[in-house]
Amino acid sequence: MPRIATQPSPAAMSSDDPFLDAACAIGRQIVSDAVWHEGRCTWMGATTDPKEPWRLKYRALGSRVYEGTAGVGLFLAQLNGLTGDGATRHAAVGALRHAIATTPALPPADRDGLYAGVVGVALAAERVAAWLDEPELAASARTVLVDAALPEGRGRCPDVISGTAGMIVGLLALDHPRLAERAVAAGDELLRQARITRHGWSWGHPVCGLSHGAAGIGWALAELFAVTGDERFRTGAAGAFAFERAWLDPVSGTWPDLRIPGQRRGQPPVPGTATTGTWCRGEAGIAQTRLRAVALLGGDAEGHDAKIALDTTRRHVAGLPAREIEDLSLCHGAAGSANALLASAGPSAEAVAVGEHALERYGDGREPWPCGVPGGVTPGLFLGLSGIGWWLLRLHDARIPSPLETWGLTASTAAT
Repeated sequence: MPRIATQPSPAAMSSDDPFLDAACAIGRQIVSDAVWHEGRCTWMGATTDPKEPWRLKYRALGSRVYEGTAGVGLFLAQLNGLTGDGATRHAAVGALRHAIATTPALPPADRDGLYAGVVGVALAAERVAAWLDEPELAASARTVLVDAALPEGRGRCPDVISGTAGMIVGLLALDHPRLAERAVAAGDELLRQARITRHGWSWGHPVCGLSHGAAGIGWALAELFAVTGDERFRTGAAGAFAFERAWLDPVSGTWPDLRIPGQRRGQPPVPGTATTGTWCRGEAGIAQTRLRAVALLGGDAEGHDAKIALDTTRRHVAGLPAREIEDLSLCHGAAGSANALLASAGPSAEAVAVGEHALERYGDGREPWPCGVPGGVTPGLFLGLSGIGWWLLRLHDARIPSPLETWGLTASTAAT
């Protein structure tokens, strides 16, 4: 894909807030590095091969929200809402055009989920269309759901990132009756797949957490209950949360990584896990799901879970400035953990301290911001610069929608 000149890089912006200045600097870097062709743009980003995780590779970004151009476009659109910069807006639109154009080519197995699926691309296009007043993207948002057929039926991954639960959350956020009907059908399938025991409800290979575990599935079922009033979905959500509650260690306030053999209910997680306090598999993501569940379902048990998860996340974030931060990513890094504190209670002294620590080390541009790809840099949202930049925007103004949810429930939630 040839690189061609389009718009100039954003002019340097200086404010009285170093967090906003750092986010703008990241935006300038991303815009400058864009690779353009026929009105669409993508980027080169670091990645690792799961079979050879020690080997770093660089390749063009795909379409998805998690690591692709849909996620980069979301960040640039948020940044444009604060700066009004024309080059940032141009790149945001180009990124979504690329995502929309390439999503139909995703293999069927890669079309499910919210952050790694077709629905996420459609939702990102709809949000950016509203924030930037781009009717072209608004029209394309629904078209992509048709052109890249959505998975249906049995045998699907159940989780939020790449599976049925994520599709449910995304379809409901798109707020259209026919899409809501498809979400209900997907919810029915989740209920059929559930493994119900005295410890609660679980799916597939049972794990805890938002991204791939019971917390995220419970979140999706709670959203379905809120839309339909169907008590089956409330029961399923409560069952998912009960499964995780059975694994909570009340002494440490942590949930175990059930991928690691040897975990026992009622005992501390073994060994000490790197997922503690993270968004994807740890307490930060669990807190997000329980806070949402309290808003949708009420319930003292979910509120108690939220308090424990937030307390553990706060302790984790409070300890970060005392050591080297090797990962600032949203998914499993410091930004995702700190973002949970911002999402729960607005300004957070612990989150601000991590931001100031990161600015001191990386804000002068002499060292790259540490992404979630060890040793490499990517502009992607969940593992890279776009997510770090969005987190800095939220440190500037916590009212900006969280990058780890559905980016606001209405068009009016874009940064202005």
